[in-house]
Amino acid sequence: MIFHISFYIFSFFLLYFDCKKRIIPNALLSTLLVFLVIFGYFEHKFNLFSFLNLFVITLFYIIVLLLFPKQILGGGDIKYMAVSTLYLEPKLFPFFLIIAGLIQMFFLIYFKKIKKRRSAPMAAAILLAVVFTKLFNF
Repeated sequence: MIFHISFYIFSFFLLYFDCKKRIIPNALLSTLLVFLVIFGYFEHKFNLFSFLNLFVITLFYIIVLLLFPKQILGGGDIKYMAVSTLYLEPKLFPFFLIIAGLIQMFFLIYFKKIKKRRSAPMAAAILLAVVFTKLFNF
């Protein structure tokens, strides 16, 4: 239970910082990661595939950042998405990526057409995608 509560509490703080200051603090992400590992271990939420999934996703994002240095995604967004892999079951992660992409697409359309900005904070899309994925448990 504390595993879920800690994820959502820290995610709301990350959401606040991303929307207000356009930054996702590393200290907050590190603390979230430590909480997830500790409480996930005690609540038996992890298996080998959880950490393997985290490794593969992190490696993929590092390669994307090296290939596209214009920063399509910010570093904090990538780290938050990687930490979200520990919260979600490995089988749910592909659906999470699809939902996050769709939600972010709608955010980008809204911010570009209505707010007249060039970018949109992605922490909100990540958090909503986690909620929808867990809620519908594809």
